[in-house]
Amino acid sequence: MSITNVPLYDTLGEESICWTFEQTKLSTIFLSNEGISILLEIKKKGLIDSLTTLVTFDEIKNEDKELAKKNGVKLMHYDDVVKAGKEESDMKFKPCCGESILTICYTSGTTGKAKGVVLTQKNFRDNAVASMRSGIFHEYKMGYSFLSYLPLAHVFERIVLYDAIIGVMKMGFYHGVIPELKDDIQALHPDVFTGVPRIYCRFYEKIMETINNLGRVKRKLINTAISSKVSNYKKNGTLTHWLYDKAILSRIRDSFGGNIKMFVSGAAPMDPNIMEKLRVMYSCRFLQGYGQTESAGALSIAYDNDTYPGSLGPPMACCIAKVVDVPEMGYLSTDEIDGVLTPRGELCFKGSNLTKEYFKNPEQTEKLYDKDGWMHTGDIGMINSSGCIVIIDRIKNMLKLQQGEYVALEKLENDLMNSNWISQLFVHGDSYQTYLVGIIVPLNNTVMKWAKENNVKGEFKEVCKSEELNEAILNDLDKLAQEKKVSILI
Repeated sequence: MSITNVPLYDTLGEESICWTFEQTKLSTIFLSNEGISILLEIKKKGLIDSLTTLVTFDEIKNEDKELAKKNGVKLMHYDDVVKAGKEESDMKFKPCCGESILTICYTSGTTGKAKGVVLTQKNFRDNAVASMRSGIFHEYKMGYSFLSYLPLAHVFERIVLYDAIIGVMKMGFYHGVIPELKDDIQALHPDVFTGVPRIYCRFYEKIMETINNLGRVKRKLINTAISSKVSNYKKNGTLTHWLYDKAILSRIRDSFGGNIKMFVSGAAPMDPNIMEKLRVMYSCRFLQGYGQTESAGALSIAYDNDTYPGSLGPPMACCIAKVVDVPEMGYLSTDEIDGVLTPRGELCFKGSNLTKEYFKNPEQTEKLYDKDGWMHTGDIGMINSSGCIVIIDRIKNMLKLQQGEYVALEKLENDLMNSNWISQLFVHGDSYQTYLVGIIVPLNNTVMKWAKENNVKGEFKEVCKSEELNEAILNDLDKLAQEKKVSILI
């Protein structure tokens, strides 16, 4: 239909919502009831004048209907829109072509206002076709089921959905409560699941917690089975074992519905050790991809038999890549490792899946591409001997402290997020200081379990004030930092 859509995260603040409306002149928003009062209150202030219609998927409440009427906004139910469309015989649409703008996705940049990434039908089409034709996603086929977990506003989830549509797959959508995700898994028995590293770390932590609570003999048997399967996979790419899978690891596989054939991870780096163990625990493929909103999803994705730690595979068939020297950080395209040429530098791409512009933002668009048309990602990559990409650092999130030492903030956050205690983590630095500051939101379940075991009374917020709890969290972070070779001074 050549209609352009603009996804809005339900977590956006008023300022970001107003900025999106100001740029795009959005008129119609599809949403659930929770968002109606938020938008109507902003409309009441005269900040989003272009809004004329709200379409809800839920039962319309009388108070929302009255509020909409007072603010000159039409409130409709989704079913009524569908009905009206069926009855409209003269409805005409602009013909769709490759250059038709499919979506404008606003990125939450670390500084300044969000940038609207303009993505066309061709951007998504070429990305989806490249991934399907590469043979990587041969689990995407008719009759198989895919469980959608990530936000539908996220470009990574959208390209995966398009792949599922091409594969004529069944699609199930999790019902929005993370602790109850296991119920959705058991209801659907998915063949394919995509997620971010953090959710996979949670799966792994839960499995290891269960294993560690077993008796010594059972625990040793399971750990032996996992270690043996990891070793076999590294040697010959074998994912199954005639004895271990049925006699020892079957309950782990059944915990994910019993049909899982492939996990896909993206949006952030995945710990190679955890990925290896999950791969053999579930006896399924586990692929890690790399991409950005600006690339309509993926830029590269690893192959099954690539056991190089952190490998993200070669560039997708719809794009090409190169690395550019970053001498101030010590990364050069002429670098060698053990006498073998191993180019390192900022990753740059060209391809038909890349955005042409940031919406109404020529200044930022100019910064995105160089004079030869290469998109600069801000990520430091290494091209290994197999021609595959490995992310080793990041330019944009590099901070130089007062003593002249560079710190990769995002990498530090990702390393520390492996802690069982952490739900959210933010690391902040100031170039005029010699230290960093970390803000941690503890994980409710872990904290309350600790409180019960240590006879600490009170609700979650009260328990978080406990000095003993803070000491336990800091000790865990210190142990994790040593494993990751990160220095933490408390």
